[in-house]
Amino acid sequence: MELSDAIKGRRSIRRFKPDPVPKEVIEKLLELAQWAPSAMNRQDWRFIVLQGPQKAELLKVTGSAFGDFKPMLEANFKDMPKVIDAAKVFLETMGSAPVVILAYGGKFPNGKEDPYSVALAVQNLLLAAHDAGLGAVWADAAVFFREKEINALMGMEGRKLACLVPVGYPNETPKAPPRREGRIEWR
Repeated sequence: MELSDAIKGRRSIRRFKPDPVPKEVIEKLLELAQWAPSAMNRQDWRFIVLQGPQKAELLKVTGSAFGDFKPMLEANFKDMPKVIDAAKVFLETMGSAPVVILAYGGKFPNGKEDPYSVALAVQNLLLAAHDAGLGAVWADAAVFFREKEINALMGMEGRKLACLVPVGYPNETPKAPPRREGRIEWR
């Protein structure tokens, strides 16, 4: 696949088939993710891969975030109750993805959080998933409302959880939203 095709063809997938994804495929995605640029080449990210019972424990926590997220959804999607309902189901199930990857950022040499390097690595992961015929999505709503609980469940301390990345075989084919005008300024 050409890089431009991967970039333009990748979609945020929120519904997955139940088919398991081979461990070797997930390992390849994570290997490619780690080729991303990082601050001072520190590569100070961490990924946790969840499947089975551990994923089920995570879903209990993510599903509990909907009550806090709902007012924001209602304010932004007033006339779109299906969007709100879909968000609830997604938080409770992560789209039935067989794998959920947690992406944690690291720190800059001065000790401040580095949220950028892990974001670059996740973009590589999303593109690699698309290239492998898989779907994935950057999911952060549960992070906003349940990061402490998720970190406690994972036994993770001292790192910022950037996002959850559900991964699996797509059970939907979303259309490409149009690109918005006026995002580039030449000087």
